[in-house]
Amino acid sequence: MFSLQNAFCQTNFDSNYIEGEIMVQLQDESELTELLDSYNLKLNRVVSERFNIYLLDIVDSRISNSSLINMIKGNRSVINVQNNHFVSLRSTENNIPNDSLFTDQWAMLNIGQGSGTAGADIDATHAWDFTTGGLTALGDTIVVAIIDGGSDLEHEDLNFWKNHQEIPNNDIDDDNNGYVDDYDGWNAYNHSGQIPDNVHGVHVCGIAGAIGNNGIGVAGVNWNVKTLPIAGESSYESIVVEALSYIYVVRERYDQTNGAEGAFVVAQNNSFGVDKGQPEDFPIWEAMYDSLGTLGILSMGATANRPWDIDSVGDVPTAFTTDYMIAVTNTTNKDYKNSGAAWGDTTIDLGAPGTMIWSLGLNNTYRASSGTSMATPHVTGAAALLMAVADSAFIADYKANPSQGALMIKQYILNGVDPLEDLQGVTVSGGRLNVFNSISLMMDTASITISRDSIVEEIPLVYNLQKELAITNIGNSALEFNLVIDDQPEWISLSKDTGVLSSGDSDTIVISLNSIELDTGVYTCAIGIYYGGSEPRSVPVKLAVYDDTGVEEIQNNIVRVFPNPFKTSVEFEFNVLQNGEYSIEIYDQTGKQVFSESRISAVGLVNFTWSDNSGNGGLYYYRITHNEQSLASGKIVKM
Repeated sequence: MFSLQNAFCQTNFDSNYIEGEIMVQLQDESELTELLDSYNLKLNRVVSERFNIYLLDIVDSRISNSSLINMIKGNRSVINVQNNHFVSLRSTENNIPNDSLFTDQWAMLNIGQGSGTAGADIDATHAWDFTTGGLTALGDTIVVAIIDGGSDLEHEDLNFWKNHQEIPNNDIDDDNNGYVDDYDGWNAYNHSGQIPDNVHGVHVCGIAGAIGNNGIGVAGVNWNVKTLPIAGESSYESIVVEALSYIYVVRERYDQTNGAEGAFVVAQNNSFGVDKGQPEDFPIWEAMYDSLGTLGILSMGATANRPWDIDSVGDVPTAFTTDYMIAVTNTTNKDYKNSGAAWGDTTIDLGAPGTMIWSLGLNNTYRASSGTSMATPHVTGAAALLMAVADSAFIADYKANPSQGALMIKQYILNGVDPLEDLQGVTVSGGRLNVFNSISLMMDTASITISRDSIVEEIPLVYNLQKELAITNIGNSALEFNLVIDDQPEWISLSKDTGVLSSGDSDTIVISLNSIELDTGVYTCAIGIYYGGSEPRSVPVKLAVYDDTGVEEIQNNIVRVFPNPFKTSVEFEFNVLQNGEYSIEIYDQTGKQVFSESRISAVGLVNFTWSDNSGNGGLYYYRITHNEQSLASGKIVKM
């Protein structure tokens, strides 16, 4: 089990500081000049006049910080002396990567862009607070294997594994592993080390492991994982078995050489299969999954892109009964199962985002695609991320008992899902992948899931609306929670603000929203959820209040808004019955005004177009007034 004490203990050496600077606190400011002269120091600035704290520069570069601090400690005028340390903000926002297309990656962070449902994501940004992948606690370079049609070895946004024991293109099996020239991986189609370009394969690779926070493209579930590409996803089962066998060989070689050769593959991805295949007809394929499991490798299988019950019709591989596979179906940005994806109460383990998923294309391009093929690598990347966050004790146990360790990773993934009504009774777990929840379970910390990541509602004047917020304890021990709304506005109230949850229990909070004392406009606040000594969770709330007399009661003055949803431009059309001034205001989901304009108009038809070329999608609110009287308000959606 993950040890918080071991994982988060202080280091026994002081290294994270600015060389050549120290901070000193003196008994009295009058002693500063003498101190500067005695130790050859220069005043950088006064940090606190009230407490006599000064930032000082060491003039002689030959004297180290530690030496000078030891000398000054004995001075009678000095209360404290120390290094000037670097300090970083502990905020999830630090782990929102700067990749140029990240705002389109709703699967990682869904704030409602593209008409999605906020929170319908795998909670990747919270998971990245703990790790962004790469190495285990014992220094192993984590690798995921992607069996597909190929990849794109020159893509700027992928970090590929290389077999450095092999000399490429010399027609010799240099490392004697049975594969000639497998420097880049393996091509089971033509039994060579030449990996072909393949748009589907590179797209799948990017979902699991595109390089994160590098300023370009997208971020994978695992920013720093190594990707092992293998061509071998179609045509004949023998090709699939050869591809799976290659994974076994390189991981076995890693174990046998204590990491000197081979690859530390922890998960492998299969976005292919046989529609309505019967598992009993494919014993060798399924046995390969079992064999990989004995080495600690989980196999991820994409189920059929058909509206089928796999329990009834069968499928290969996702109807296999092997313990070492996770079968995945496709969910949308509204947290529904994709209507074209298969399901199975006993066969399909969970859902993962797979509809309109942005990832890589060939030749350093990027594209969106849909299917269970896109859902499955989210789970593959998540399994590798759990290996990166695990402590040294878990990794040591995993290496001693790899099959048991793989099953523990699988259980953390399945137990950590966000329950979805659309997946209840049609999948084993009844939920959609949430990698943050899975990491929390692995770390054995207090952890909760909440049914809503945000609340966005539009109501008329003098109206009351109730919404529910469910809180579930997914940790292993009881926890107490408290709900706090900063500055507690009068338009929101909670049915309760505290409670105690046993492991696995849920509590439902009724949230009342009312506009009785409000004018038209947009109002915002946030519900803070504090629990178990962990970092609090926040649920933003936005209430848009409009005048219900609005469009049709003002002398039949109907406002047309088209197209809605829109891509870059939306047009407002309405009649003005009197000379005067009209105004249009547009707000984003946070309540921030993003546009405002007023114009003088005579009686007649008014046309106005708002264009937004920012590339950001999502929900907006508009409000139109004429001569300071409300004319209309409503929602517009940018795709």
